[in-house]
Amino acid sequence: MDGQQDSKLPSLQVLRGIAAILVVFSHYAMLLRVHGIVGSRIISSGLGNLGACGVDIFFAISGFIFIYTTVNKKGAKDAWIFLVRRVLRIFPLYWLWTSVLFLLWLAGIGLQIHHYSALYIASSFFLFPYYNGENFHPLLGQGWTLAFEMLFYLVFFWAVFFKLQRARIVFVACAFLVLAAIGSLTPSGGGLRYLFTNSIVIEFLFGMVCAEILLRLPVRRNPFWNRAIATALFFVGAAALLCTLRFSFPGSLRFVFYGLPGVCIAFGATLLGSTPAPRLLVFLGDASYSIYLVHSFIAMAYGLALRHFAALHRLQPDATIVVASLVTIALSSLTYPLIERPMIQAISRRKGAYAPRVGGEFFRAAPARRFWQWAR
Repeated sequence: MDGQQDSKLPSLQVLRGIAAILVVFSHYAMLLRVHGIVGSRIISSGLGNLGACGVDIFFAISGFIFIYTTVNKKGAKDAWIFLVRRVLRIFPLYWLWTSVLFLLWLAGIGLQIHHYSALYIASSFFLFPYYNGENFHPLLGQGWTLAFEMLFYLVFFWAVFFKLQRARIVFVACAFLVLAAIGSLTPSGGGLRYLFTNSIVIEFLFGMVCAEILLRLPVRRNPFWNRAIATALFFVGAAALLCTLRFSFPGSLRFVFYGLPGVCIAFGATLLGSTPAPRLLVFLGDASYSIYLVHSFIAMAYGLALRHFAALHRLQPDATIVVASLVTIALSSLTYPLIERPMIQAISRRKGAYAPRVGGEFFRAAPARRFWQWAR
């Protein structure tokens, strides 16, 4: 900051990692609840469900980043570069892990109790919501959030295409309203109605507003006040999330009860600017997409173990949730330097200016040597 737009926001990247950790934590709490394991204070208090707010933090970060990083981007060329980069960033890795899950299902190893149609499988690969008898989640369940991400990318593409600057938020908000109106006219229970009328998209707007505020703050600011305001926003956001443990709320108001606290936390992280952050935490932020996609495979393996080994039911449930989450995060994060980053680098060599960008200072040296340097 200090008059120049930061090229990197380490604290925001750390927050990506924290959001992914929250999602993993939430899924393990859900797994133990599904298997009828009792005695967990994490589950009974609602803390397990609270981890789902990681998704809302991700959405707020997306809205922020696309305003913050496209300040000087406008016109057809910049719009296409933006969209192609996002598609190449999202789909190749998603297709890889969806294919792995699909093969496990075909082999009768995973998802054995489900019977999926060819249309559902095709819809899953292209992130088009399709009702599976329970919900609109694709084969790789957490892909439901990516459908909303892609919707936001498509809307934002047109904001850049039409060379909008100050009116981007207004354009995106109006586009969401028009889509909601169109969705309400489509058949009830259909994928378009689910995608276009879900109020969770408002969380992208929250992030966009935060970016506009940040870009208009005075050029010279006191670092002390930056940290003080950031700390206050963290506290307010965390306190508001904890307050949701005291009552239930309809899913249509998720953008209020999870989205507003989530954007407070995200805005606090942006105020820290280029303040250095622990490299391991930044690495977890870089690896957050891999963690988000891969952790379900490890959780699925643990779920199978719970079915076949009764001794696992006698483990202390809260300790199980914490330890299983930590082990899963560690294992799934390793797929970032081993799979995701090499995949993006290979795409980058072919696509040039349209190539997606990916973090990785942590692994800029030879991966094996860098890993052992960190381990020591």
